[in-house]
Amino acid sequence: MNLKMKKILAGVLGFGLIILLLLFVNSFVGNPVSKALAQKAAQQYIDTKYSDLNLKIQKSNYNFKFGSYFVFVQSGTSEDTAFNIYVDSYGNVIRDDYEYEVANNFTTFRRLDEELREIAKEMIGGELDYDFDHISLPFVKEGDLMKLERDMKLDIHNPPLPLTLDVTLFSQEVSYSKIAEVAKAIEAVLHEQDIPVREYNIRILPLSDKPQSENQAVSWVNSLSVSNFPAGRMGEENLPQVMEQFETGRVAEVNAKDKK
Repeated sequence: MNLKMKKILAGVLGFGLIILLLLFVNSFVGNPVSKALAQKAAQQYIDTKYSDLNLKIQKSNYNFKFGSYFVFVQSGTSEDTAFNIYVDSYGNVIRDDYEYEVANNFTTFRRLDEELREIAKEMIGGELDYDFDHISLPFVKEGDLMKLERDMKLDIHNPPLPLTLDVTLFSQEVSYSKIAEVAKAIEAVLHEQDIPVREYNIRILPLSDKPQSENQAVSWVNSLSVSNFPAGRMGEENLPQVMEQFETGRVAEVNAKDKK
């Protein structure tokens, strides 16, 4: 084989490898042409179906798992009116999640939930000298999202849905006495700030189990907790024993339901 033929074969092989690489990359991140088609299709879609919402395309990404693009759109006049439009690689709109995200108030719920987390960190974490791993004031799980209003402002003193306290902390002492102590300390802060809470969820982990770096996962194996403890029972005498009995009964009830 002469030198010229070798160069031709090397060029063909190199070109083939480039094509294979492009096909491989395309299968994971899509391609500029398909992306442009997806954005154009999404724009036509919102102009036709959601012309009253003042929507703008914010970004579009390729989902290699489903072989389609999701185009994220956001209203210029409504913070909570934001959802995805799903478009295939040929520029055909598959569906959108407006009903699930916006009409069902999930976007509003998530925004308020994030605001509540920040309030909890500032008001509780900033006031109490405990080694908190997690602090939040989420809405109770059974809350009716349809009671929320799109773009509503959060009134922490009169929340649209009942709140629950959810904290995890590290401590040398892992006992219900410590859980009760932490609960009462937090209750005092919430009372001072006029924040109503329906339930308390408190978990204590041994200080010896605290991860040495942020990359390490937190183990709950040796932890102790009380969940869904009613705020109305916080004033009962011998609170540590009351909490222990409550948690024992709650766990037994859960296990009984799981066996059915």
